[in-house]
Formats: sequence, C-alpha cells, structure tokens
Amino acid sequence: MNEDSTRGQFVRYVIAGGVNTTVTYVLLVALMRVVEYRLAYSFAYVAGIALGCWLQSRFVFHVPLDWRNAFRFPAVYAIQFLIGLLLLWALVDIASMRREWAALLVVVLNVPFGFFMLRLLLQVRTRSSAHDRPARR
Repeated sequence: MNEDSTRGQFVRYVIAGGVNTTVTYVLLVALMRVVEYRLAYSFAYVAGIALGCWLQSRFVFHVPLDWRNAFRFPAVYAIQFLIGLLLLWALVDIASMRREWAALLVVVLNVPFGFFMLRLLLQVRTRSSAHDRPARR
C-alpha cells in the first residue's frame, strides 16, 4: 500500500476511534441508569470491541469482516493494553515521570501502535486469502 492510503486509513482509524468512544460512553451512561454500574461497564466494553471490530474492518481498512478476524480483534486490544500498562509502569516507576504525563504519553503512543497492529492483522488476512483462491487461467 502506498503512503496516501496509509494516511487515509490512519485518519479513518482516529475518526472510528472517536465514534466508538462516543457511542460506547453513551451506551455506558444509559445502561448505568437501569443496571448495576459494573454490569453496565462490562456490557459497554464488549459492545465497544464489537463496534470497533466492525468499524476497523469496514470503514478504516475496507476489508470483509469474518469470524477469524472478529476473534483476533480482542487479542489486539489485549496486547495493546498490556504494552500500555508496561510502558506506563516504566515511565512512572523507572523514569520517575509524573503519572498524568506518563498516561498521556501512553495514550498518544497507543494510537499509532493499535493502528499498525490492526493493519497488519487485516493485511495478513487479505494476503492469505489471495493465496487461497485458485489461479485464473
């Protein structure tokens, strides 16, 4: 892929993230009015992963959503979370950075990291599916 498509994908990734965050937050607030807050948070979090999966596949990267990718998306988010947590710990406890600044840096660094992890995940799928198809004659 060329640089223009990467830039366009990244812009769409940021937009999708904003939409997902907004929708998930509104859902969370609405659910907290009718169910216990931990249950509301859990449901909204799972809904956010599902919405994120759909937005990343269809809107950001323009690839079909299949069950294999749908199950890989939570893994990407888990890896992103663990790396962010490790980086936050290193910045606060080892580098003695203020927690607020360290958290901001982790969030900023996680955006492009998540983008490239998802892009790699979806490109691997599209490349392998091209190899799975029979050759045209």
